[in-house]
This record gives sequence, C-alpha cells and structure tokens, in this order.
Amino acid sequence: MALVLIVLTLLLLAVIVGVLTLLIYKMSKTQGAQVNSAPPSEPQASKEADVSKSEFHPAILERMKDMERLKPKRADLFCPNHSEEPGETVCAICDKLFCRSCIKPFKTMHFCKEHLPLIMKYDWDEVLTLKTSTQDPEQGVRLFEAKKDIFQNEDIPTYVETHYKINVDQDYIETYLVLYAQKESIEIIREKFLSKINSLQ
Repeated sequence: MALVLIVLTLLLLAVIVGVLTLLIYKMSKTQGAQVNSAPPSEPQASKEADVSKSEFHPAILERMKDMERLKPKRADLFCPNHSEEPGETVCAICDKLFCRSCIKPFKTMHFCKEHLPLIMKYDWDEVLTLKTSTQDPEQGVRLFEAKKDIFQNEDIPTYVETHYKINVDQDYIETYLVLYAQKESIEIIREKFLSKINSLQ
C-alpha cells in the first residue's frame, strides 16, 4: 500500500512539473513574439514624427518662426554661466544679466566675476556728468547707448553711477548720471567718441 502511494505521488509530481514546464514554454514564446514584433512599429512611429514643416498649417508655421526668434531673447534672461538660472542683476560694465552666484556688489554697483577685478585693480575717473529729469529722459538713454557701444565695439569698459543732489531752493532732488572710465583710457574715449559725448551734453 505504501508503495502504491509513493508511485501515485511521483506520478502526480511528474504531471505538475510537466504542466509548469509547458506554461513556462508558452509564456517565453509569447514574450519572444512581442519582442520580435516591436521593431516594425518603431519605423512607423519615426515616420509619423518625421513630418515635413511644409505639411503644417501656415499659421502654425508662423508661430514656429516666432518661437525661433524668441529663443535668443529668452537666453538673454538667463545667466550666461548657468543656463538654467534666471538672471537677477545686471553687471554695470557688460550690461549682462547674471544669477546671484555670478555677480558681486561693490560700493553701490554690481559687477560680474569677470569685471569685478577690473574695477578693483585700476583707477577710475569721471568722463562726463549729465543732469537728467523725468521730463527729459532722452539724454540718459543716449548715455547708456553710448556706453554700451563703447564696450561692444571698442572693448573699452565704462560704467555709469547715479548721483542725487537736494536742491534746497526749489525743494526737489536733482539726478545726475556720471560716466566713469579707467584713467588711462579717458583720453581715448574723448577722442574716439567726442561726437557721441558732445551730442549728450
């Protein structure tokens, strides 16, 4: 009797193992078929993604052109050293926006890491002073344009400070824009940009 039970148990185990083996085989075959069928679908997806711009509606094409034009402007709003960090403060010399870690205060101004040593190393002197007012801001605008032009085209660093004076007689605050340059380049600025400076005064 015991021998019969052992034989039946062994037969039962053989059947269970056989069934499990068959199931595993079918599952592996199904997965292999799915893997083999995946690549044909990829070219279809890439074909759909590779759509010619000529197939877009003209309004969409125009919007795409606008986005391309906006990319450089968006880049100007972010730190040149850290493209993911928004610019917070403008360097007084190069007029670029920098994030908090890339710009340092010095006296009443802010300078990027590249130009801060320039400020501290050299002697700076006044080139010209302009009195400005809210009624006539044009002179101040032209001064900043000339400053930017001097730096971009001639690579001569300058910066502008805003000074305030109290006019006691007429009871109001006067605003002055003072352009500074390195002492050794003041004469060069006056010679090269005399017409620009004269037009500001």
